[in-house]
Amino acid sequence: MVRRARKNTTNPLFVVTNNGQDVEEAESMIDALIKKFGLGPILEFFETVIQMIMEQVGGMVALELVRGVLDELVDVLERILKLVDPVLAFSFIKR
Repeated sequence: MVRRARKNTTNPLFVVTNNGQDVEEAESMIDALIKKFGLGPILEFFETVIQMIMEQVGGMVALELVRGVLDELVDVLERILKLVDPVLAFSFIKR
C-alpha cells in the first residue's frame, strides 16, 4: 500500500469591511485583525515615529532610553489586548 503525501491546505482568510462592500484577503490572523479594525494607518504612524526616534539615537544611553519607551508601549498594548479579548491575548503573549 502506497501512502500519498497530503498537502496542508488551509482556507484563506478574508476580511469584510464597509458593511460588506469591500473584501480583502488577509495573510494571517494578525493581518486580518489589522484590516478589520482599520489599524493600518495607526501602525504606519507608529513605524514612522519609531524610525524618526531611531535616527536620533547616537549612543548606548539613548538606545536604552528608546528601548524603555518601546517596552512601556508594548506593555500598554498587551494590557489593552487582555482587556479586549483575553483568549486572543493568551495565544499571542508568551510571558
